[in-house]
Amino acid sequence: MRILASGAILAILSGCIFSEYDEEGRLRNISPEARTALPNGIDPGFLVRDDQGCYGVVLEAEGPGVPLRNDLGQQVCDA
Repeated sequence: MRILASGAILAILSGCIFSEYDEEGRLRNISPEARTALPNGIDPGFLVRDDQGCYGVVLEAEGPGVPLRNDLGQQVCDA
């Protein structure tokens, strides 16, 4: 029982430590390509990344956001 409890605590802590977002809700580890494609005046705090590693910009809390695109019009995704 003690091992199960320790494993559960470790799982909870690792979720917090290795979260894709920091404590302020900002995306961690933004790729250089995404930073370059970010429009002037848009804070990186508005970036989100989906399950496929593709970036989007969310300006409204309830909105779906828009895909982040590079100069060629291609959506920016991590490989």
